[in-house]
Amino acid sequence: MKIKVCGLTTLDDARSCLAAGVDWVGLNFHPGSVRRVEVPIAIAIRTALGDRAETVGLFVDRRPEEVVEVARAVGLDLVQLHGSEPPEDLPKFEGLRVIKAFRVGSADSIAAIHRYLDAAERIGHPPFAILVDAYVPGVAGGTGVSIADDLLAQIPAHPRLILAGGLTPENVAERLTRITPWMVDVASGVESEPGRKCPHKILSFSYQAKLT
Repeated sequence: MKIKVCGLTTLDDARSCLAAGVDWVGLNFHPGSVRRVEVPIAIAIRTALGDRAETVGLFVDRRPEEVVEVARAVGLDLVQLHGSEPPEDLPKFEGLRVIKAFRVGSADSIAAIHRYLDAAERIGHPPFAILVDAYVPGVAGGTGVSIADDLLAQIPAHPRLILAGGLTPENVAERLTRITPWMVDVASGVESEPGRKCPHKILSFSYQAKLT
């Protein structure tokens, strides 16, 4: 099982992720997030990671040109679109691998995933991966809320499905008995306080996830 830890804000976070064998780390560039990171710190984290983990930049409803500019400045490996970005934006990311995130809270949100993927296929630019997170009104992500079990069963199959939403070291193994994603994503579930990662929780989460 691949592991992504999202919302790193310090070099210590990066070192903890490397020690735990994390595959991807997420850097949050959304102004409304407690985990927002400024570009100079993001560059320092990216440099510290080297080639031992890939770096994902999280953006919410930003113009593709802005996303590409930040991605180039930091040296991001992937970008994650966590807002209402339309599939028509996908060709504008100039070869970057794109993760499209979906907040799942109802059958309508499942239908929206299907519509997005169908539209992306029609224009010949499917996202590299899709991420599913729990829907909480007014919050883009990192809420600590889990996707309801009945909705998990309805999530469309995808070769690179990333499961987020309320995952912790204590529940990740059980959640993985209900769905088989390509990767799991954690943010608040490995924090000692909002925006501050706990190395022991990261290590425990990675161990529990990789048991499955």
